[in-house]
Amino acid sequence: MTHTTVETDFIYLYGVILSEELNRTEVPSIIGIDKKNATVLKFNELAAIITPVNPQQFSQQQIELQLKDPDWLKEKAFHHHECISAIHTQFTILPMSFCTIFQNEENLCSLLQGQYDVILQQLIRFKDKQEWNLKIYCNSEQAFSYVVQHNPSVLEFRENIASMPKGKQFIMKKKLDQLITNEVEKEQSQWWHQIEQKLQPFFSVSRLRKNWGREITERNDDMIVNCDFLIDKQKTEQFLTEVQELEYTFSRLGCAFQISGPWPPYHFSKET
Repeated sequence: MTHTTVETDFIYLYGVILSEELNRTEVPSIIGIDKKNATVLKFNELAAIITPVNPQQFSQQQIELQLKDPDWLKEKAFHHHECISAIHTQFTILPMSFCTIFQNEENLCSLLQGQYDVILQQLIRFKDKQEWNLKIYCNSEQAFSYVVQHNPSVLEFRENIASMPKGKQFIMKKKLDQLITNEVEKEQSQWWHQIEQKLQPFFSVSRLRKNWGREITERNDDMIVNCDFLIDKQKTEQFLTEVQELEYTFSRLGCAFQISGPWPPYHFSKET
């Protein structure tokens, strides 16, 4: 007699919302990552947005193999983001990382129970909030020129060089170049401090991320700031207006601003 093993579906988790918000609206109709409908699993004050997935196609080993396929990764990661964004338009959501998968509902409920207070507090924190990202780029030649003409340390050093013997001037000019480079970095740090202070009234928390190199941005200027903000929806318009005014102010220093959002709170979801 042969025995066949019946494999039950795994559970793919997009995110967790506040169950009370289901009283005012329904979760958007979503075709899940494995072409099956997404559903809601309520757990007291929490509600998990889930979809069944094939255990063979979405086992940890299979996912690790699929991640090496750029086409698969692009398609599935985009789907994950699109679903979370659709939910975020109607609900407060704690978004999960791409390919957060459980073998069964029991395991998922165990997580929700074990992390219940943390998840609930995060969702309360995210209520009526949006994530926005600000990237600031700087033209190195303009920044260099500004520092040469306005930085007190550079101006003083140049003045001292002018009174030195010719032979010593040659050596000191190399030191001047290094001084200018250092002062450009200091100036840019001060610029960011001024910008952040101007934006302070509009966000509850911010998080700096690593700057991207030109090989990623494909731009001719350098990224000097990459920052996420958690902003009250009611303050969004004021925030964007202030960003626009700041960009005008700092454009003379070679700065260009790039604002994007609103996003689900991806970069604040792991904080406790």
